[in-house]
Amino acid sequence: MKHPCNFKQNIWLLFASLLLSVPVMAADKQIGSPADYDAILKKYVVGDYFQYGALKTNAADMARFEQFLAWQGRADVKKMPRAGQIAFYINAYNSCCIKAILDNYPVHTPKDVAGFFDKLKFDVAGEKLTVNEIEYDRLIANYKDMRAHFAVVCADRGCLPLMPAAYSAKSLDQDLEAAAKKFVGDERHFKVDKESGEVQISKIFEWYGQKFLDDPDRPVSGNKPELYLTGWVDKDVRKLLESGKYKLKIIEWDWTLNEK
Repeated sequence: MKHPCNFKQNIWLLFASLLLSVPVMAADKQIGSPADYDAILKKYVVGDYFQYGALKTNAADMARFEQFLAWQGRADVKKMPRAGQIAFYINAYNSCCIKAILDNYPVHTPKDVAGFFDKLKFDVAGEKLTVNEIEYDRLIANYKDMRAHFAVVCADRGCLPLMPAAYSAKSLDQDLEAAAKKFVGDERHFKVDKESGEVQISKIFEWYGQKFLDDPDRPVSGNKPELYLTGWVDKDVRKLLESGKYKLKIIEWDWTLNEK
């Protein structure tokens, strides 16, 4: 026959082990989500700018942003649909750029941060990646949708402004189309003087010209990357571009931090 003290001791040990397991189980169920990043963007993207200083001084929002980054670090991207994977890597690029600025704030330009593009490593879907690797080796190399270049924002004013929401599989095509239209409608990135026949275009078309030519879903005839934009410009500009009778000028990159 078992001694009653031993029985009571065993019951107490079982109860204690259950109590200890509760916090771990709860933590495993909820450590950030894309909704956290979406909320940060909605709050801190104001017009063309991101409010790094305001975010950095808000402890609760900084914790929420870090929770999203933790989720992003362990996310299983292979289980996502193709649109979800593209959205994931766009968000990863943009959020890691924000993280790099916050970690070194205040700065005048991302170029003030040593290794900003090619040395700093971030946890992304189980890998340690730089922002260059996120963009070139994961996003562009795997999906070849060059509209993504209008969506990634390297924390400066040479890029389009951040969208005030996270990218998602559900609205990806709509959001990328909106980004392309915004690009051709913003003279800081694309400007056409119909009288002189001069076309000014962002330096990304010099840096990534061949990539724009290789987009399988939007084929470009000839060897002129700027013709990639014909699907979003008005008919007069399209006619000019397709004629080839224009002078192309590259708009130099503005590396100034995208904070007002």
